[in-house]
Amino acid sequence: MNDYFTGAVLQLLARAGHLNTRVPRDLAREFHTLVAACQAEVSRVSGNLRFLIDEPAMRLPANQPERLRMLRRAVADLDLVETVGFAAIERAHREDLRLNTLMDRIRLEIAYPLLPPVVTSLSRAYFGIFPSLNLLCVPLTEGRFLLHLPDLYHEIAHPLLRVANNPLVDPFRAAHDRVMRAALGYLDEELRAQERRRGPAQMVHTLECWVRSWVSWSIEFLCDLFGTLTVGPAFAWSHLHLAIKRGGDPFAVPSYAPTSHPPDGARMAVMLNVLTRMGFPAEVARIEERWQSFAALVGGQPEPEYRRCFPPTLLAEVCRAAQDGVAGMGCRIASPSSREEVHTTLNQAWEEFWRDPAGYGAWEERAVAKLFSPGGSG
Repeated sequence: MNDYFTGAVLQLLARAGHLNTRVPRDLAREFHTLVAACQAEVSRVSGNLRFLIDEPAMRLPANQPERLRMLRRAVADLDLVETVGFAAIERAHREDLRLNTLMDRIRLEIAYPLLPPVVTSLSRAYFGIFPSLNLLCVPLTEGRFLLHLPDLYHEIAHPLLRVANNPLVDPFRAAHDRVMRAALGYLDEELRAQERRRGPAQMVHTLECWVRSWVSWSIEFLCDLFGTLTVGPAFAWSHLHLAIKRGGDPFAVPSYAPTSHPPDGARMAVMLNVLTRMGFPAEVARIEERWQSFAALVGGQPEPEYRRCFPPTLLAEVCRAAQDGVAGMGCRIASPSSREEVHTTLNQAWEEFWRDPAGYGAWEERAVAKLFSPGGSG
């Protein structure tokens, strides 16, 4: 297989080199940090590929399985930087510039401690971020509508949990550690109690599944709460909107295989808890009423397994940790007196939607035009 690896790696190196030539010479400054991230990733992958053919040990028969694994990892990494990173660079257009200007305004409004991610309207699904590239993808027309834009605040929380050795974000990373200790401590006690009771073996497997799930759930909870704390009620309304349009049973918990996101019911519970702490009791009552109507519509209700997975004491500790972490970074926490333009527009959008659903579209069109107007405050 040595001859195959030589030919395949050389072809991948040529492909990597070609990617570096695909940067438009007139590329807007907003995309320069993405170019740097993509080129750094290409350089890293190229180094790993070179190792596969230059390192004599990689030619030994015993190392061929590992060599194949490393080749496949490099292929996957190169695919990502090509189909996401460089694709965003090559197709950058005015819509993307609008969204990047908005993201910079959000950064300034909330005192975000890092450089903001580059935003591209290249998403093939919903909002999503690629922290390795600091690239945030949204659907093609998202910059023309307002109701889902609060999810930008969730996505920009993800990079905060990946940055190491940066005192600016250490409080948020400490909040994540605190959430994991609380969750794993609680589940460890439940596992020991289950074993003492000699209950069904399946429940032990389920508890172990929850332990594995909390690795991802802790991140999603903290990102949800970062969004709630920085943009306010609009984030919870946006979550309701997303759950209605794309969600499943809001109280379903896994039994066998871990899941990447906690159930929507638990996510809404922590949002409402934090909004109450932030001084939005009237908004919490309205959101909760709509949420209960949605849950009844889909026949969702918290079963004993859900209540065991997400006891109120654990969720309350998640909320306290998140609030301490966001405040510790010096980010602006939303309050009923917050008046920044992006914050106000996104919250007012939901007020207008519920005030006059049929007429909301006309109001939104005017609000979008004002928010993105070059002559406006942004």
